[in-house]
Amino acid sequence: MIASVGTLAALDSAVKLVANEGMHPFQIVFFRILFGVIALLPLFLRVGFNRLKTKRPGVHIVRGIVHSSSMLAWFYAITIVPLADATALSFIVPVYASIGAIVFMGEPSDKIRWLAVVLGLAGMLVILRPGFAEVNFGAWLVVCSAIAVAISKLMAKSLARTDSPETIVFYMSLTILVVSFIPALSVWTWPAIDVWFWLMALGVGGSFAHVVQTHSYRVGDVTAVEPASYFRLIWAALFGFVIFGETPEAWTWIGTVIIVTGAVILTRNESRQGKKKRNESAAIASIDHS
Repeated sequence: MIASVGTLAALDSAVKLVANEGMHPFQIVFFRILFGVIALLPLFLRVGFNRLKTKRPGVHIVRGIVHSSSMLAWFYAITIVPLADATALSFIVPVYASIGAIVFMGEPSDKIRWLAVVLGLAGMLVILRPGFAEVNFGAWLVVCSAIAVAISKLMAKSLARTDSPETIVFYMSLTILVVSFIPALSVWTWPAIDVWFWLMALGVGGSFAHVVQTHSYRVGDVTAVEPASYFRLIWAALFGFVIFGETPEAWTWIGTVIIVTGAVILTRNESRQGKKKRNESAAIASIDHS
């Protein structure tokens, strides 16, 4: 997980570098997905396109559009907001997802969940400090991107009940490729020769990071793995300082601690609830078998 989020933070730095070369963030999103799809083609070929068929194409397309809006907002935001600040605000995603799961998916709510929600929102307000500091356009873009990611995660959870992970990734990538091409076309410029390397690195590196992250969940407990994802802020602060001379404010670190505390509490609570349900199911199965 630490390697995965470190790669993602490095890719965010690459986005800023490419944007500084004159390429619009919308076009960077398109090339990120284009080279990402090319990198994933061996996986899709191994699975077989017949097995990638779905009975819920509409849901896949809507999710792809939502995720496209998230990527467009995020890539644009990190070109105008310090990497550490943007990364810290993105940690609010589990809170939004938890709210959505309770309100729209009928998942049970309890005190622990609402405590995590309150801490997450409080941490976000500490970072943004509305009324005390000017909340710039980039910060709002990060907030909107986080909300879109949370919606995308909830839709992926719904799709996972009927479709394989490969199918979900396939349709999301294909939809984003088509959707992102429209805004990219409006600002199109052909990349310089040296920029092509960074664009290919974005695509291949992004796919690599997500594969590694998936593997981390497979080999480790969620309660141990998920907190390690917050090392992304350390990576982002390091890259931001070394490459761009960015220094995060104290409020960013304070707000991050509050958000991460809530998110870790939520993760541990969800893990305990999941183990409890699995144990109950195993007990019932044992009784039925007897």
